[in-house]
Amino acid sequence: METISSEEKQRIIAILSKKGANNPCPRCNQNNFTLLDGYFNQTIQQTISSVVLGGPSVPSAIIVCNNCGYMSQHALGVLGLIPITEVKK
Repeated sequence: METISSEEKQRIIAILSKKGANNPCPRCNQNNFTLLDGYFNQTIQQTISSVVLGGPSVPSAIIVCNNCGYMSQHALGVLGLIPITEVKK
């Protein structure tokens, strides 16, 4: 399995720091985090009555608190790492 390169991790960390996303964990107030070695792709469902595979999604980087395991998702498009696609209503 291919993982995120250290250069890409440093880029993500730098962008999050520049945006002020460097507060302690909201659950346990600790300050030690790990950036996971892969990306997360959260599917956007239009309804809860059926599961759709594929379709619109939000690719994100995941930061995990080293103390309590709290996970925070950061949308790659908002971070400027991929183009943001506008969803029509």
